[in-house]
Amino acid sequence: MERKAYAKINLFLNVKETRTDDFHNLEMVNIMVGLADDLTFTLTEGEIIVETSKPEINGKHNLSFKVANYLQKNYHVQKGVKIYIQKNIPLGGGLGGGSSDAACALRALNDLWELGLSEEKLFEISKEFGSDTPYCLFQGPAICLGTGNEIQPFDLDISNYDISLFSPRVNVSTKNVFNNLTTFNKYSLEEAINCFKSNDYHTFIKGLKNDLQDTVFELYPEVKAEYDLLKKVYGEEGLFMTGSGSTIVRISQKGNLHPKNQN
Repeated sequence: MERKAYAKINLFLNVKETRTDDFHNLEMVNIMVGLADDLTFTLTEGEIIVETSKPEINGKHNLSFKVANYLQKNYHVQKGVKIYIQKNIPLGGGLGGGSSDAACALRALNDLWELGLSEEKLFEISKEFGSDTPYCLFQGPAICLGTGNEIQPFDLDISNYDISLFSPRVNVSTKNVFNNLTTFNKYSLEEAINCFKSNDYHTFIKGLKNDLQDTVFELYPEVKAEYDLLKKVYGEEGLFMTGSGSTIVRISQKGNLHPKNQN
């Protein structure tokens, strides 16, 4: 069985107050993009094996392994699975790669092991495996609240825009970013939503905000250097960082992918 796990980007990310569990409440507007990891699922006699093209994330610490282990134990599955993940989504890139792999594994194993779990049950299980996994299971444009596990579908048309991803190949630690976050809650979700509902490009891009961007730029100068280089080439319009970094995203009007100094 072969499946794809697509990357997500945050068009908008605002960090709200700290929760009693030491996490933060978030306000996000998310979409999925075409970049994807390729996953292959093969039945075994009982063993769970997870291998990837990035050996440092193989084994029991991989989120997809944890999903498979959870399902096998809680639903008394006699068979096992070997999961191979061809990683095309950069590690620590703010694109939700591990979470998307986990959501993909959840759906695939529901089919492969014939568990018959409903969409509602899959969504509840997904909450056990990180803040981004519920959204990656949902996949459509959405407003995400709480720790990211409260999903509200959002009718969003981005067909008139091109989305480009630029990765400096820096593995950013989300925990490190949040531990060093000193100022937050700088942006308005309501204002961003109004911008995204507009059919005007220049209004749309005013909604592109990320509360974590300044902190990531301070902690990881390579990410800021990538942003500054892209700003020189393309201009700052429609340029922003997704998630906790390190990927820089550019949203441009359809067909306008060229640097600012070209026709």
